[in-house]
Amino acid sequence: MVSSALASCQSLILKAASALGILVAVSVATPALANSAAASSDTFRISSDDLMANQSALGVSDPEFRALNDSWGRINGTATKVEVAVPSINPVEIMKFSSGYGYRQAPMRGASRNHQGLDIPGAVGSPIFATADGTVGRAEWFGGYGKFVEINHGNAVQTRYGHLSAMNVIPGQRIRKGDILGYMGSTGRSTGSHLHYEVRIAGEAINPTAFLAPLKSDPSGAKLLLASKTTDSKSSGGPAEGE
Repeated sequence: MVSSALASCQSLILKAASALGILVAVSVATPALANSAAASSDTFRISSDDLMANQSALGVSDPEFRALNDSWGRINGTATKVEVAVPSINPVEIMKFSSGYGYRQAPMRGASRNHQGLDIPGAVGSPIFATADGTVGRAEWFGGYGKFVEINHGNAVQTRYGHLSAMNVIPGQRIRKGDILGYMGSTGRSTGSHLHYEVRIAGEAINPTAFLAPLKSDPSGAKLLLASKTTDSKSSGGPAEGE
């Protein structure tokens, strides 16, 4: 079940977007498509003045929005600006899947487990790209993830990259969308070279598919979504729920 924190963050993102008339396509398209249509940068600064000036789009008596906006202001140390970077490009050059998001038969343990990301196979040493601007929160060995990078994109939005053969960043480093974070490998709980990719909001893993750029041969993203839902019992391993 989606946590209240996750629902709250998602709610504020959508409400703020509606108030300002940005990212409105998110309700009918992927964030990647909406983002590319909105601006060349994936970082949006939303001022409280703009939000209050557009309360008619939200309803002046919306207590949830006011509470969430105040909360985000406290997180940022100011009530005047909210900054979020939305993952919107693919983390590797060649996109294919060996395991999708959701429940699957764990390749190394056999039992059905909740797989909290996408497994993307490829050659050892293939570059792994940051999917949005942000700051490196972790770059270390992390249990079943092996060599692992976590990027904080602002206001509880994170992406995770696991099983790397080598890391190219350090904690605290500012990165830009498209920067090389490391290189594909098979470290940690893995049976073959691949990237384990996650998107999290308020600590909760969500399906990363909506944040992937559609293929030129699949502009609607339908084929990508279908492929990401397939489960291969011989997939390349990777962390499951609680790992």
